[in-house]
Amino acid sequence: MKLIYFDIHKASHLIEEFFFIKYSETEIPLEAIILPLGFSGLAYIYSNGQKITLNSIDTVIKGLVLNGQYYKPYQFKTTEPGFACGLSFNPTALHKLTNLDISKFTNKYTPFNLVNKDLSNKFEEIFKNHNNNFTNLLNNLQEFILELPLIENKNTLAIDKLIDIINSKEGLLSVNELLTEIPFGQKTLETQFKKIVGLTPAKYIRICRFKKLMKQYESNKISLKDLIYMYDYYDESHFARDFKSFTNKSFKDYFKDEFSFIKEIYKNSSYEFLH
Repeated sequence: MKLIYFDIHKASHLIEEFFFIKYSETEIPLEAIILPLGFSGLAYIYSNGQKITLNSIDTVIKGLVLNGQYYKPYQFKTTEPGFACGLSFNPTALHKLTNLDISKFTNKYTPFNLVNKDLSNKFEEIFKNHNNNFTNLLNNLQEFILELPLIENKNTLAIDKLIDIINSKEGLLSVNELLTEIPFGQKTLETQFKKIVGLTPAKYIRICRFKKLMKQYESNKISLKDLIYMYDYYDESHFARDFKSFTNKSFKDYFKDEFSFIKEIYKNSSYEFLH
């Protein structure tokens, strides 16, 4: 499996990352567990045989698909070699670009032409004309996204502020602490955060904390035991419950092949720059 992340510059306020992933003949069939990452995104699936499974329901994915926010793990499987290319949005960006209630897409993949046909056609045209030059493709996507009008108002500005705070604190804070930063009550915060981001603030905080810990773990800079306490888990059993919630597995299962894909994501193993 080849996974490449492309750094971005001009659209960094909207796009977290661009990526290219390729599956070779020797890796097929490939199965992997995908954990919640705190992003929605668009991807173009250029090959057959790919599907995701959540709650025993299979969804075949091909062409241009929108992945919503996930707070549950899901199973990814591909039975044919091929590749995909796409982007992950910053948490509020999809709402700003579409004015949609992002919670409607939570925990599922959706063909993008069912979401916004006109916008889907324009994205598809860019994705299809890659000519095996994915740096140019992703540059073209970036330029197109920058031309799109944005929905920005007091609610998106407030949620952006909270996202920045959550990320800067690596998920080490409570929803009550967020309420001190904005002129919202708790009910309005929950409603607006879920509509704009696709998750409740509590779920987003948990995902952020868990993801930061696992990235640190994969970098091998500090022991797991130290990380558990650094990231404010009461004890190892508290971390084990969170791990089970996000993966449906115990931590000892993390060393099995089915987690190989998520490990590559946490490591950001290959990195290139757009020029």
